[in-house]
Amino acid sequence: PETHARVPPDLVDRTRVMFSKAEPGIIVEDKAKPLKCVYQLKTEIYFFDERDSVQNASVTFAGRAYGILGTDDLRRDIFQGVVMGVRVALILGMLYAVIAVSIGVIFGITSAYLGGWTDELMQHINFGWASIPVLPLLILIAAVWKPSIWNIVLLLSIFGWVGVARVARSMGLQLKEETYVEAARAMGAGSKRIIFKHIIPQVAPYAFASMALAVPGAILWEAGLSFLGLGDPRVVTWGKILHDAHDAGATINGMWWWVVPPGLAIALVGLTFVLVGTALDTVLNPKMRRI
Repeated sequence: PETHARVPPDLVDRTRVMFSKAEPGIIVEDKAKPLKCVYQLKTEIYFFDERDSVQNASVTFAGRAYGILGTDDLRRDIFQGVVMGVRVALILGMLYAVIAVSIGVIFGITSAYLGGWTDELMQHINFGWASIPVLPLLILIAAVWKPSIWNIVLLLSIFGWVGVARVARSMGLQLKEETYVEAARAMGAGSKRIIFKHIIPQVAPYAFASMALAVPGAILWEAGLSFLGLGDPRVVTWGKILHDAHDAGATINGMWWWVVPPGLAIALVGLTFVLVGTALDTVLNPKMRRI
């Protein structure tokens, strides 16, 4: 009793004491033993108006034992958050991949086909765009703008097309010398028709593989921004879960079920798209198929 009296009341979890065995260490989280028995809870609901009523009422007891992966410090189901994060990750990653790869392919093929000073100017733009520090700029813009998933997709797409454009340009330099391109040019086809009808379809296999390989990068970027507190607070993402876990000291307190599942989800989804992209590149690329 004397030892317990020295413990500040604010540090005592009354719920744990209520449902634990009356043994030494009852106020210590690691030593308290749960009191297993049948509990009967009585709930009374009062209304201001007698005509009010309650239908389909339910009570959920959270705590660490609730749900497959337990709960966080706010009693939110972690498993449900991880599952909801899959949808956001796939939408964000695929939108980014389609937009960034499309911009890169069109930019690179156009630069290669037009050639001359136009090609030089477009390549200078490409090199200048690639030299911009993306992470500090994203942090700055995310801090100034209202955080939103759509803003993150837009910002990532603006800076994510540079590498694709370089590869597409090298492919376009070879394709524009093909006989079918020269034949189309001899028949009076314009540059726009040749680029979109004859050259870009030949680059489509590379574009599809690049889209699959670009998805993990977008997911990691979003997770990084959300972990820094710059993500959309209204949307449940894996990065947001890790951010909340870090703020609550989950790693220090041994709450592995709060940190490991979203981290594994990021790794597994990223690995899946990398394998899909590699397989597409092997199937659609004739040179890789021969190897």
